[in-house]
Amino acid sequence: MEGTETTLEHRMLNDTLGALGDGHHMNLPVEQGILLLEGWMNALPGDVGAERILAEVEALRDHLKTGHYDSEKIRHLLLSMASHTLSLSHEPSVGDTTAQQLKQLANALRNFTSQL
Repeated sequence: MEGTETTLEHRMLNDTLGALGDGHHMNLPVEQGILLLEGWMNALPGDVGAERILAEVEALRDHLKTGHYDSEKIRHLLLSMASHTLSLSHEPSVGDTTAQQLKQLANALRNFTSQL
């Protein structure tokens, strides 16, 4: 996630943080969640370290598209994505601002699981 704030990764990070907030009190429509996940699928390929998350993003998107939601599956995927996101925040190639945003995203994902 190197580069300037105009990279697709940074735009997706800002958009996702804007949609999730702190993860405690949000009402994210499924359609918006799917669009965010698809945005991440476009942003992450080839991003060193992020390939761990890409399969989970795709699995969650596919699950949400079915319209039949398994809360435990969603919770598991979100917690796994939060764990990988937190790991990415500690990578030496990640700048301080991005690291803080990744930590914020990991916390929001964890907090969101309590709503499921």
